[in-house]
Amino acid sequence: MKSIITALTFAALSFIGCTKGGTLERINGDQYTITSAASSKQLVPAIDTTSTGTFTGFYDEQSNILTFTITWADLWRTSKDTITSVNFYGPASVTANGVLVRSLPFVSMNNESKVNLGLAGLNGFRMSEKKDFLAGAYYFTINTKKYPNGIIRGQLAVKKQ
Repeated sequence: MKSIITALTFAALSFIGCTKGGTLERINGDQYTITSAASSKQLVPAIDTTSTGTFTGFYDEQSNILTFTITWADLWRTSKDTITSVNFYGPASVTANGVLVRSLPFVSMNNESKVNLGLAGLNGFRMSEKKDFLAGAYYFTINTKKYPNGIIRGQLAVKKQ
C-alpha cells in the first residue's frame, strides 16, 4: 500500500512540476540601470580613509524591484571592523545629507568583497520616493561598527534604458 501511495504522490508531483515551456516576456514598465562609485571622501562630512566601493543595479519601475551588487575594497587597514548594514538616503545632492529611506541589515567581516542584494515588495520604493530616486537624488552608504553613519558613500546615477 505504501508503494502505491508513494508512486501516486510521485506521479502527481511530476505532473505538477511539468510545464509546456514558452518564452519569457519582459514586463512593460520602464527599466533603469543604477550605478555609483563610492568613497569615504563623499561622506558629509568626509572621513580620511582609502575605502572605496561600487554599486551596479537594475530597477524595473512597474514591478518596483531594485536588484544590485555592491563591491567594496580597503574598508579597514589596521583594526578589523564589521559591516552592519547598507543604507539608502534621500533626497539629497552630493554635498548634503538626506534622511534614511531604507536600511538593509548585512553582516560581513571581509575587508574586500561583494554582495548581491535587492529591494522589492514591502521594501520597494513608495510612490512618493520613486520620483527622487529616479532623479538621482538618492545615495547609499556601507555602515560598520566603527563607522555607524557610513564608511563609504555613493550617489546613485540613474539611466533609463
